[in-house]
Amino acid sequence: MNSTDPFDQMSALFGRIPAVDGRPLTGGSRSTAIDIAAHDDEIVVTADLPGFDRDDIEVRVDGGRLVVAAERDTEREADDHRYLRRERRHESVARTIDLPEHARAGDADAAYRNGVLTVTIPLVVTNEAGRRIDVR
Repeated sequence: MNSTDPFDQMSALFGRIPAVDGRPLTGGSRSTAIDIAAHDDEIVVTADLPGFDRDDIEVRVDGGRLVVAAERDTEREADDHRYLRRERRHESVARTIDLPEHARAGDADAAYRNGVLTVTIPLVVTNEAGRRIDVR
């Protein structure tokens, strides 16, 4: 390891830790993939949250931001009660998305299906077209 940066050294160390059941042992907190689509009358945020139960997920609007968070504890036990191996794991994910000023957060809707959370936030629609300003 040639780097003197402690963060590079820690990253390299965690990269050498073996995996259990195909999952690395490096942590309980991670980010989640999201897509944000803007339409004329709404914003649709889609977040991948595989393996979480609906009750594990929190969706809220706080200070003009959409906060999506999920947290769970899992345990895996061997069939034999002598516990040759027993694993406990805590996992959490969180994302924060800035919302436009014209979002109607009070009318937001969230649905969770097949590991995918979809949050739909209506936008205030104005019929007012932009107007040209002449330069003098």
